[in-house]
Amino acid sequence: METLNGTSPDPTRFLKNLQLLVSLLVTAFLQGIITFFVGGMAYFLLLSSYSLFWGEQAKVYPLSKLIQIAVRFLLAGGAFALPWLGVWWMLYGLADNGRIRCFFLHLFFAYVPLVVIFLQLDPVYYPDTMIPSSAGEMTFFVCMAMAAVLLYPFYSIGVYYFVLRPAAPPRKIYRFILLCCLFVLISLALLPLLWRMAPHFYPGLADFPSR
Repeated sequence: METLNGTSPDPTRFLKNLQLLVSLLVTAFLQGIITFFVGGMAYFLLLSSYSLFWGEQAKVYPLSKLIQIAVRFLLAGGAFALPWLGVWWMLYGLADNGRIRCFFLHLFFAYVPLVVIFLQLDPVYYPDTMIPSSAGEMTFFVCMAMAAVLLYPFYSIGVYYFVLRPAAPPRKIYRFILLCCLFVLISLALLPLLWRMAPHFYPGLADFPSR
């Protein structure tokens, strides 16, 4: 079969484009799955952190509580980061030439569902709920979501270009550890900033009780 200009269609190119489309859709789907999984884990962390956000010191947290909050913040971040290391590593391993085809397009397809899910976040206090949430709990949850949206693109770029692509020493595992250390520092520096910004973006947080 020939096209109008007399050339035959290239089935190989069609298959490659079809594979790319499937890969993009799978990436977007995985984002939804991973985000909901991490959201569930974050909710579990809140349930297990009841004593952190209620009580007389809910407004001014002592150092011991700040450390526990930071640890839970990093645990949620790790639960989000590790699956995406696996996703990017899988795509990298499937690539013929050691390069993920249209990496930034994959990143875009992964980022859009994350942003869409984030935009659904609207904390509203319902006093009649069986398990009421405190202002600190909801602020913490919002901070985790904001951090994910802000850091995810940079983390993904770091995984691909710093961990997976380079063939020179050190080994990938050591580069990943270095990348994680960097993002731990960034996350810990970002948490207090997001904590102060959250009430301005979500005025409904002021309706939640603090004690």
